Amino acid sequence: MKAVRLYAQVLVDVVVAPSSGVTLDRITTELNQFSAMTTENPIFLKVFDNPTLAEEDKQKALQELVKKTDVSAFTSRFLGLIIKRNRMSLLPDILHEVEVIQVEKKGGLVGKLVSAVPLDAAIVNGVADALSKKLNKPVQLNQQVDPGIIAGMRVTVAGVTYDGSAKGKLDKLTGSLR
Repeated sequence: MKAVRLYAQVLVDVVVAPSSGVTLDRITTELNQFSAMTTENPIFLKVFDNPTLAEEDKQKALQELVKKTDVSAFTSRFLGLIIKRNRMSLLPDILHEVEVIQVEKKGGLVGKLVSAVPLDAAIVNGVADALSKKLNKPVQLNQQVDPGIIAGMRVTVAGVTYDGSAKGKLDKLTGSLR
């Protein structure tokens, strides 16, 4: 989604400017905490993304939450902006895209590893290291769980999918029998 990438890119560009006075780590930590709070309490998203509520009321609600969470003025302004644009529900996606931008700035790639069960970090890192060697670029993998793949894993990096899942193999086998 273009809006997500745009918000993430603007956030990164503004924060890394020497005059910002904040660090990207601090801002993303604060935004992640705020995002977790809105995920745990869905009523917040209903308030912030409600088109029938006045903008002033949404901003007042934000300021009350900000007082309780002790986030920086920069984070508060960014949250105010995405609330004003009715984009609060995009915050998790924006934060993920910020992570992607950071990896890309270092010349790396971000991919997705899907497995039937959660994998240990050592396994995910091992797969990322193997792909890094194959692609000659640092690779960071985000893990997702999908019991539908039965066993094994499916990894997608730079638009290429490496499918070692049982479901993928069964689909391939069934396709060749037709």
